[in-house]
Amino acid sequence: MTRQCIMESDAGTFGLVQSSWCHRCRLGAVIYLLLLLTVSNWLGAQAINSTLQGRVSDTTGAVIPGTVVTALNVSTGLKRSATANAEGEYQIGALPAGDYTVEAEKQGFQKSAKKIHLNLGASGNVDFALAIGKVESEVEVQDVGDVAEPTRSMVSEVINQEKIENLPVNGREFIDFALLAPGITIGNTTSGSTDVIVEPVTKLSFAGQNIHYNFIAVDGADDISTASGIQRGTPPQESVQEFRVINTDYTTEFGRATAGIVNIITKSGTNALHGSVYDYLRNSAMDATSILSVPGFNVLRQNQFGGAIGGPVIKDKTFFFANYEGQRRTESPTYNSTVLTNIGAINNVKTTVFFLPAENLFVLRNGNTDNGLAKLDQNFGRSNLFVRYFINDDRLTNQSPLNNGFDLPSAFKNNNITDQSVAGALTTAFSSNLVNDLRMQYAHRTFNFPVVSTQPHLEVANTFAVGVNRGNPNNYRESRFELVDGRPVRDHVAKRDIPILRAIGGRVGPDFVFGEEAFLLQRFIGWLQVLAKVFPERLSLAGFKLVVGDAPHRSEIVVRILRKHGQRGYERQDKQRGA
Repeated sequence: MTRQCIMESDAGTFGLVQSSWCHRCRLGAVIYLLLLLTVSNWLGAQAINSTLQGRVSDTTGAVIPGTVVTALNVSTGLKRSATANAEGEYQIGALPAGDYTVEAEKQGFQKSAKKIHLNLGASGNVDFALAIGKVESEVEVQDVGDVAEPTRSMVSEVINQEKIENLPVNGREFIDFALLAPGITIGNTTSGSTDVIVEPVTKLSFAGQNIHYNFIAVDGADDISTASGIQRGTPPQESVQEFRVINTDYTTEFGRATAGIVNIITKSGTNALHGSVYDYLRNSAMDATSILSVPGFNVLRQNQFGGAIGGPVIKDKTFFFANYEGQRRTESPTYNSTVLTNIGAINNVKTTVFFLPAENLFVLRNGNTDNGLAKLDQNFGRSNLFVRYFINDDRLTNQSPLNNGFDLPSAFKNNNITDQSVAGALTTAFSSNLVNDLRMQYAHRTFNFPVVSTQPHLEVANTFAVGVNRGNPNNYRESRFELVDGRPVRDHVAKRDIPILRAIGGRVGPDFVFGEEAFLLQRFIGWLQVLAKVFPERLSLAGFKLVVGDAPHRSEIVVRILRKHGQRGYERQDKQRGA
């Protein structure tokens, strides 16, 4: 199978080609810098950061221009400042979620300080009323707590660290806490049909919509599997700082979803060394017997264990956090009442009519997993950087490929998943109201779903199924690379992330072939065209061509850019081929 997408401009004829390494490097650096500055925005809602804004006045309500407002995260030493404008308004961006002490200071007025908590993606409002008088060396700090968000119109709820740590949840699946938000339930697809690729995760339905219409992000990186359309494995509960569930009416910077959004951020180290060790136990001796278990065969043994540690490498500058979590689970499957009541008749038909082996309901199902996360944060002053690595390794046996209770053991499949990702973000505050957010991710996934028998598939509709269901692929591989930079200058109409490049591809087989490569370079070219109009004496875009396909894995990108400098012109052609 070969798919090809070709896009080409009407640029016309090209002249002299200058391809020296010096010119290539210089041109690339200029383009990147201009692009970086152009897509920086007036502060909108950040994907993984927060914004603080407010108004400074005196006790009579008159505004105080020129007041310096400073937000300090005591845990990490991160500091951002802004100066109130002529209307007394200030705005501070690029603030990671956390606890802050916010101070307002102006000569001739008493300093005021407030202690606040900024939630993930918050656009909080903190106002100050300064009294006339000299600046005191000791200032009483007012504890405000969670700040109000008067400009937020969308329906959303933040599941903070306190809830994640203290509320009980089965299997330490923290994303289940999203069910606390209104209108969210556990769902399947809208049509009620089953998924071709079974993901061992909680499937969320927002207001009854299809589970494939959601968008899940971890540290601002896409966590949706291209093959299944459902979220991939998420970090261990101990690694999660908080997450925001957005139900509806979200603004354009979130995009990409027609149902709901779950935005997750992981923990970071702080100036204090901290850690934890844990072990959680469940077994059949403490649990009630399910009425859908095989009589006399009810087994459950589950251990979830792990440890986490985080702290400073260099105080106020560099921090680390690491977490490992493992699970060892063995259980007996459950079956619907029709199967339990008629298993003798089912086996009689299988052995005497189809000459197939009888079903053995006394099998055990294993769910063993190992998860690890390592994160490094660096504070550069005006910029802060993080790099995070996550691995999820699942070894599951005797899983039901369709519906649990519907499949008999000969229809079971084993499931081995290895999911790895490296993600990072560089957030730079060029000024108090000009911020750029650059994010990237590389992820690779191996999903094996081999059968446990070679029996032919037999099914009584809506009752039970035996044998191999060829509707499920046996394996697929998926790799993805994302590079997302900033938002455009706010135009009061739309504000959103601009993906410079997002490439996603995979292969499902041997029964199925799956392939998709989506190079959003046309967005990049669009920005170059804008830059060429803004700086016509320096840069003009001559043309571009993009070819994407898999024959078997071929991609060709041709970008032609014309740079102008005085009376001399240079034309550049880059050609990259992958086999």
